[in-house]
Amino acid sequence: MLSRNVIIERASELAKTVALDQVSIAQLAKDFGVAPGLIHYYLGNRDDLISGVLNRYYRRRLEVLPALTGDWRSDVEIIARSSFDLAREIPGVSMYVASHNRFRLFQSVSPGEIDYGMALFNHITSAFLQGGFSADRSALAYHLLAQYLLSSSISAAGRQSPAEHSSFLRGKFDAIPDDRYPAAKIVGAAFSGLSAEHAFDAGLKLLLDGFDTWQSGEASDAANHQTSRTPRKPRGARAT
Repeated sequence: MLSRNVIIERASELAKTVALDQVSIAQLAKDFGVAPGLIHYYLGNRDDLISGVLNRYYRRRLEVLPALTGDWRSDVEIIARSSFDLAREIPGVSMYVASHNRFRLFQSVSPGEIDYGMALFNHITSAFLQGGFSADRSALAYHLLAQYLLSSSISAAGRQSPAEHSSFLRGKFDAIPDDRYPAAKIVGAAFSGLSAEHAFDAGLKLLLDGFDTWQSGEASDAANHQTSRTPRKPRGARAT
């Protein structure tokens, strides 16, 4: 039977092969063999369609995550890897988010319905806060992580990793004269073999290492600041 959930589920399936902004109410009506007006009746307008798919997507991202442990690096790595896997499964969502601001975070939900975009944001930022990050640093860390996940998923969805086109790239690099582009010639063979998985793993490690160094520096600065504020006993003072 046709329902709001059934329609959103079908739209989510379509987003596995096309960008979400290309999923139309007319297409959904054709798939279900009904008039477009019936889709509007159950779903609402196009914004309701987009937000409904995104809210379902963020719910899936959140529901596969275990409870936070307080070990920010482990928690964030789990979040990143599971998010990347789902993004590759439904690339149409990443394509939409990359070019639209509406519903990237806040969703249009009915009273009593959970906004899973906010729930996921709360979960990820909680991981950083529990790790001792300040509010400002948690905000920036979340943004940098989200940008990394989005760019990685777009690259994977568009088959942009060099390994997807290895033969073509190697042929081009092999044809380059040794004395014309020497650096390109040296690096080209290694570049041609880079897969999406290897690039994601290496990039995530570099990002988390950067967060780790950043956070360690903040903790050290805080400790030094506290030490500098501790009153020193004047010389010659006797202990009491």
